[in-house]
Amino acid sequence: MKLNARHAAIVAIILALSIGFGFAFDAIATAVERAQHPRPDEFAELISENAEEYGVPEAVLWAVANVQSDFASNARGADGSIGLMQLTPAQFNMIRTEIMGVDPLDAGMLYDPATNLSCGAAYLSHLYRLYGSWETVFAAYEAGEETVNKWLKNDDYVNDLGVLDKIPDDDVARAVKRMSRALSLYTKLYY
Repeated sequence: MKLNARHAAIVAIILALSIGFGFAFDAIATAVERAQHPRPDEFAELISENAEEYGVPEAVLWAVANVQSDFASNARGADGSIGLMQLTPAQFNMIRTEIMGVDPLDAGMLYDPATNLSCGAAYLSHLYRLYGSWETVFAAYEAGEETVNKWLKNDDYVNDLGVLDKIPDDDVARAVKRMSRALSLYTKLYY
């Protein structure tokens, strides 16, 4: 009888330690994920306002800004893209005139976080209305609508539902994977 009580006590201790270790590991993993996917306070209000105005989930805006610029409003890409959302001057003026219906601005305004986030959110909203899938939206954000529209017409790149399933450009595929993963993590960690 004493032996069974000892076994039960040992099993209970091992079980308690295992559960405690599981909670500790989860807490550490979550802390690491939050460090890699932060929400800098200086952009919180802008992201919230633009998410509401353009009907884009906040997690999407956080994910795109994180992947595109790592929240550096002065970031410049090799392709001439600028700012938090990494928009080129040509995209910037197209978004302002064709999507937002306002006057173009000097490309230097892309360094302004409020202007850049507003244009990026408007563009993401526009792309989502066109494609209805965040992965396809991210592909169009990277490669452009014209390129994605060509891919969507090719049966080798779409699934049975007509949704972009394979991305033939490795750089775009990597960017889409990074943004999709970031979106998943922002949703899990904060929403």
